[in-house]
Amino acid sequence: AGAAPQILAAIAAADDGSALAYGGDRWTEELREVVAEAFQTPDAHVVPVASGTAANSLALASLCPPWGSVLCHESAHIIRNECGATSMFGGGAVMRGLPGKDHKIQPQSLRDAFDATNWGDNHHSQPSVLSLTCPTDMGTVYTPEEVSTLAGLARERGLKVHLDGARLANAIAALHCSPTALTRDAGLSAFSLGAIKNGGLSCDAIVTFDADAAAELHYRVKRAGHVA
Repeated sequence: AGAAPQILAAIAAADDGSALAYGGDRWTEELREVVAEAFQTPDAHVVPVASGTAANSLALASLCPPWGSVLCHESAHIIRNECGATSMFGGGAVMRGLPGKDHKIQPQSLRDAFDATNWGDNHHSQPSVLSLTCPTDMGTVYTPEEVSTLAGLARERGLKVHLDGARLANAIAALHCSPTALTRDAGLSAFSLGAIKNGGLSCDAIVTFDADAAAELHYRVKRAGHVA
């Protein structure tokens, strides 16, 4: 699908004069303000990148150590459709798919994964991040309550929580909830903010509420070639 006319018009309007590069321009600052307002978090950190794959893999790499593993549904986009990008940017982080009906991780599946983990054993990768996809690639949606329950279980084990939000706007519209309810209030550490599937033009973003992840992303996005 083509870009939304409003976005093309905004790009044309911005194509006048000059501005500071590498995020020092007024449009990037406006993006920070809009994200802070939309997700009701003044210190939310937002990083524009060129694709959803970059948004997911770099966000996950900032949350997961190289010896860690990312737990996700076995049908998740990050494990099936991103060519191992998270493992590459994460220095070898393991992707571990879990079962669950309706293409969603169920609390018991997560508990079973934890029970099967040899915690503290350096022969085994350690679960470090729980990643959810909402909506899933098959169109099913986690409710804020479902995300909060899974995030609570993850935090009890010291995991960070990520959400693949390539279609996040669709989920918010379908659930009739606020952006905050499905993200910050549900216990997320970071999420990809999809724009390309909503009329954007070669730009998605990473949003994080985690200061350590934000500090890593300052360098990771440049190293990955996503500082435009």
